Amino acid sequence: MSIVDVTTGRPAPGPDPRGDAEAAVRELAGALAAAGLVLPSLWVDPHPALTGTVLVELGRARPGVVRRLAELVAKGAAAPSRGATA
Repeated sequence: MSIVDVTTGRPAPGPDPRGDAEAAVRELAGALAAAGLVLPSLWVDPHPALTGTVLVELGRARPGVVRRLAELVAKGAAAPSRGATA
């Protein structure tokens, strides 16, 4: 059973940093796929010893994909928060 963050509804980061990073990659890949986008180099950095933490590598993408991703992020940032109260 996983612990769920009540503010996001997503699984809360646990004691397994690599598992958390892998879950984050799956979540982002799924969201991108739903928008018709792919980041082909999206993966978990296999060398956490270099940085001291497990990182997600977003990698490289074609300019058109990056522009579409920027457009989606901007729309999401401008949208009213679903949990906001007046």
